[in-house]
Amino acid sequence: MRLRAVIVEDEPPARRRLRRLLEESGVVETVAEADTVRDAVAKIERHDPDVVFLDIRIPGGDGFEVIRRLGEVPPVIFVTAYDDQAVRAFEEDAVDYLVKPVTAERLGRALDRLRRRLSRGGVATAPVELAARRGGMPARILARRRGRVILLDPAEVSHVSADHTLVFAWKDGQSYLVPKTLQALEAELAPHGFRRTHRSALVNLAFIGAVQPAESGNFVLELADGRRTKVPLSRRRARALRKEIGF
Repeated sequence: MRLRAVIVEDEPPARRRLRRLLEESGVVETVAEADTVRDAVAKIERHDPDVVFLDIRIPGGDGFEVIRRLGEVPPVIFVTAYDDQAVRAFEEDAVDYLVKPVTAERLGRALDRLRRRLSRGGVATAPVELAARRGGMPARILARRRGRVILLDPAEVSHVSADHTLVFAWKDGQSYLVPKTLQALEAELAPHGFRRTHRSALVNLAFIGAVQPAESGNFVLELADGRRTKVPLSRRRARALRKEIGF
């Protein structure tokens, strides 16, 4: 049985392209289309879809206005030409955030994420995601790389570094820009085994491969990330870390 979708998009070419990609996926049936806020609310309430593909900028307001007007919101996948609303979208519990032009491969990943969510009994927000929105343990790290919005699993992130006002999460030797402060991430990632090792670094304890002495009583951590990345460990931070990993 295919999932039922409503597409909310005011540009006919973009609407046709998304409809075609969904049809080709073989798992989604488009039951209605809308091009304004009012039309979107009416059709979503009428058809009660499994998912809404929602543009950000539409006549009569924006995609967030559609969400505000609905009493009960089905899972939402944002599809937009703008990448500056991703944080807000995930605060609204979006399943995914796709930046145009959307490829079949990227849409497929979004649909996989949707099916995982629906498999939890149709509950829109998993407990771990609720905790994230309430300031607890985050399910994912929202980041950007080369114009794309990426959701990182904290367990796959080796460390986080700060360069002046920019913060980067590192996975498989690649950096991803994170729109948060290092201090905020320190609190959020502590339940995942991340510890502050320096004023400019957090490290996932699971990735520590070796601890090497450095000058002035400081240390250097060598990470088991496939690249033997070196991260500084200050003398003050080392005292607390020594109790956890016993070096």
